[in-house]
Amino acid sequence: MTVEHNRVATAANSGICLETIGGEARLTLCRPELGNALRIEDIVAATRAIEEAGRMPGVKVLRLYAQGASFCVGRAAEAGARPSLAPESIRGGLVQPILDLYRAIHLLDIISVAQVQGDAHGLGCALMAACDLAVAASSAMFSLPEMHKDLPPTLALSAVLPNVHPKAAASLVLAARTLDAREALAVGLISEMVEASALQQRVDEIVTHTVARHPVAIKAVKRYLRAAGTPTYHTNAELAASLLSSAMSDIRADIQKSTNT
Repeated sequence: MTVEHNRVATAANSGICLETIGGEARLTLCRPELGNALRIEDIVAATRAIEEAGRMPGVKVLRLYAQGASFCVGRAAEAGARPSLAPESIRGGLVQPILDLYRAIHLLDIISVAQVQGDAHGLGCALMAACDLAVAASSAMFSLPEMHKDLPPTLALSAVLPNVHPKAAASLVLAARTLDAREALAVGLISEMVEASALQQRVDEIVTHTVARHPVAIKAVKRYLRAAGTPTYHTNAELAASLLSSAMSDIRADIQKSTNT
């Protein structure tokens, strides 16, 4: 049987690539030299690619894949204009694109599986956690380090908390813990842990199994998982976005005030 590969156009230089391989859509993070850190434009491109994958006829599974040694080390630092102090500007320019990314994964009626070959930190950790399944190499490490910069990672928590106990999530954020793959598996942050040499094969097996299933069966399971597993997802996500926007506004105002005195 011949499996057809089709590359789907994505934004130029976005660091994101989407292709279809039979019944699989594969979203690749392709800026390994930067640890696959995501800029806002990458986040927007990834969101559009995920939404497109969900609309593709015959596609039953989205594989989130990354090139290089790291899965995703978080959000990329971006130089630009002076940061806004207004919560609504922070919400529109920074918070909303990230919220839209997590929401796009949440709303998929196809299965999402993250193939985590390396470290996943901050945004990368939350992106992986937002997927239905996450299979990680035993060498991978996981963290939510935003509080080191006094950034409350409420958006990341909105993706992580449906999968882990609140105490485990609090430890990641407030105690600045970094989990190895075994610890991540124990708290529910990942679905499976395998040796790095077996990672590709294991995710291939999951994809093959999923592609063989009837799409109506997949959609029914996904809709039930959303309704029963995360019944307050949208409320929690909106609260996370509002809290982060307000906190960043207040923190920036304090920094500006201390700089001017």
